[in-house]
Amino acid sequence: MRITKWIPALCLMAMTHIAVGQDIHFSQADLNPMLTNPAFTGFFEGRARFSAIYRNQWATVSHPYQTLAATAEYGFYRNRYNSSGLNIGAMVSADKAGTLGYGIAQADITLSFFKALSQFNENYLAIGVSTGYGQRRFDPSDAEMTDPDEVFQRTSQNYIDCGVGLLWSDQFSNALGMQLGIAAYHLNRPNISYLELDSTFLEPKFNAYLNFSILTNDRVTLVPTALLQFQQQYSEFLYGIKAKFDISRRAYDKSNIFAGVFFRQMDAIVVTAGLEYANFVFGAGYDVNISDLRPASHTVGAVELGIVYYVKEKKRVKKVKAIPCPVF
Repeated sequence: MRITKWIPALCLMAMTHIAVGQDIHFSQADLNPMLTNPAFTGFFEGRARFSAIYRNQWATVSHPYQTLAATAEYGFYRNRYNSSGLNIGAMVSADKAGTLGYGIAQADITLSFFKALSQFNENYLAIGVSTGYGQRRFDPSDAEMTDPDEVFQRTSQNYIDCGVGLLWSDQFSNALGMQLGIAAYHLNRPNISYLELDSTFLEPKFNAYLNFSILTNDRVTLVPTALLQFQQQYSEFLYGIKAKFDISRRAYDKSNIFAGVFFRQMDAIVVTAGLEYANFVFGAGYDVNISDLRPASHTVGAVELGIVYYVKEKKRVKKVKAIPCPVF
């Protein structure tokens, strides 16, 4: 019984080692793009943004993947016309799975700068950088070794991680906007080996993100999105479309409900839905597994729940001195 308990976990660890480490990822890439590209840090309407997202993958497995991330962003400088600005962000994330509790924990700091490329701020260029401290670890207490006297040299590995991103945003018209971003992570190739005299490097990962906003009428906006990520010979391609329906009763108080369908190539169909109300965004997603792991997962994929809170800019009302007027 103990053998059948720990062998799948060791196999999972071996697969992760061969793949040079699987990064934390979420299916709702457009819920908070900062998780995909550091150049998106602070790139939104408002002064600050806070978010949290949770993912539970392959719940039919005895110890499924559980992933959590939280972010905070603040625009600490805007020029008079919002044509340029500096932003800072922070992100913490954790991932854990398997009988041996193999997991990743990381904390990152991001900085970004954006600059308008046109007189009326129709398009922007932004660049962002990130640096963080990560740890990969496992718990061998449930592992049964062939040699009872054999011990692991270490059960955790710490490292520094660096990344960079670039973003171009263009509002072609009142009805059409676009965002295009590219990013690279693990540029310093940190060593994640658990052996003292061995080196296993976390190879650089690259991604490209494309997002359109198409206003079809006064109430409906279509948002096609695509995300391509690759790391050496491993790749992920997620694409689909989301529809937003304006349910606002007042022009100055925007509220939307949204729903979308996305496809992760050779892996899953992702269904999302959510609500934008006041300063909050609530999002939920479900991955239907269509990969070769269906016999083990019973087509059960992943559940994602996310929440975003915006701190909006306070409109400054200019005080006008009253002019005395005689009463007739």
